[in-house]
Amino acid sequence: MNWILCPHRNSLHLTRPALASFYAQDIGNLFILLIDNSDEGISRWLPNDSEADLGIWHSRPPRSVAESWNAGLRWIFAQSEDYVLVVNNDVELRPDTYRRLVEDGGEFVTGIGVREREKIGSPYLPPDPALKRPHPDFSCFLIRRSAWDRVGPFDENFKIAFCEDWDYHVRLHRAGITACSLDLPFLHHASQTLKAAPDAEAHAIQKQADRNRAYFRKKWGVAGASPEYYALFGNTAPEEIT
Repeated sequence: MNWILCPHRNSLHLTRPALASFYAQDIGNLFILLIDNSDEGISRWLPNDSEADLGIWHSRPPRSVAESWNAGLRWIFAQSEDYVLVVNNDVELRPDTYRRLVEDGGEFVTGIGVREREKIGSPYLPPDPALKRPHPDFSCFLIRRSAWDRVGPFDENFKIAFCEDWDYHVRLHRAGITACSLDLPFLHHASQTLKAAPDAEAHAIQKQADRNRAYFRKKWGVAGASPEYYALFGNTAPEEIT
């Protein structure tokens, strides 16, 4: 079975098109696990015909991003599945995304986020191998059980959201796993969940993000996304996608 794991938090306007793009995947035998960290009653608006291939876990209290990813991945890998596609709910995929990531064969491979919708439109050309980059994008990543077994779960000391991806990238590298992004664009409505949050919640998220950044720096001795961070992997900061 081809699993998609997607956390959701109080942003139905994003999750609806995300789910539509998941259902449009051309890989077949698809099952979606949605980790619902919201208070929106998400089940009310889901189509009746989706029940056969969509599971929802309601989290009370809400899980952080790291906790959501860990909970879903633990359960799916316990079913003896070999890989999982993990996607944020502020993402829309082109139809061949899942298939292309599986075909790559890497232990940890991602697409690459873009802001313009026309960049994910047809024709859906295969990824150019020459444009494969050692800069993973954790908004849409395929992780294989072999990587999960070697690296372990995401660090849940990163509360709410932010920096758990930087940390996992370092740990993948230390485990000898090269995490790469393919020339495979997906539409990313970056930070829209934060922007749509009520002022008090947005403030709490931002304050926790600062604490997460400080924890990351204490743990690894560098600031995330700094030149010193990229030097940990023997490369430089990624260039903007044009």
